[in-house]
Amino acid sequence: MLDYLHRMLDLALRKELQGIHFWATLYVLVVLAGSLWHALRVRRWPQVEGQLLDLGIRPLGGPDPGTRDQDYVPSALYRYEVNGRSYTGQGISIWKMSASGMLRNTAKLLPAQVCPDETGRVAIYYNPGRPEKSLLLRPGWPSISFLSALIFLTTAFYLWRL
Repeated sequence: MLDYLHRMLDLALRKELQGIHFWATLYVLVVLAGSLWHALRVRRWPQVEGQLLDLGIRPLGGPDPGTRDQDYVPSALYRYEVNGRSYTGQGISIWKMSASGMLRNTAKLLPAQVCPDETGRVAIYYNPGRPEKSLLLRPGWPSISFLSALIFLTTAFYLWRL
């Protein structure tokens, strides 16, 4: 194993495609595995009921004077209580997104999945070790399946290209 890693490092240092492909694949697999691990951990976060204060999309940064496009991101504000302590949260999902131009409305996909009741009460998932970290949407099995499939496809593509 160490011999293979050393050989791939030598190839990458000589700017040969197989070595570069190996290290790029390894990087992508580490990122995907970390994302999968995070999604699985967030699925186990406990739930409390909180009050939704604001939900929608907002501009990201200031307008770019060089273009007519403005980036938009999902936006939320909510209040919740854990062990008698009050918190304010803004997280919607583990998935981060932004959109601009004609695709501006795609930024509304995540907020549209939040289902408050008629009084604005929502389920809030919080990190039990750091209750100030919270989300409105728990990762579902489609997200976990998607990340798992990406890990499989990345590995299969590397092996196929050997």
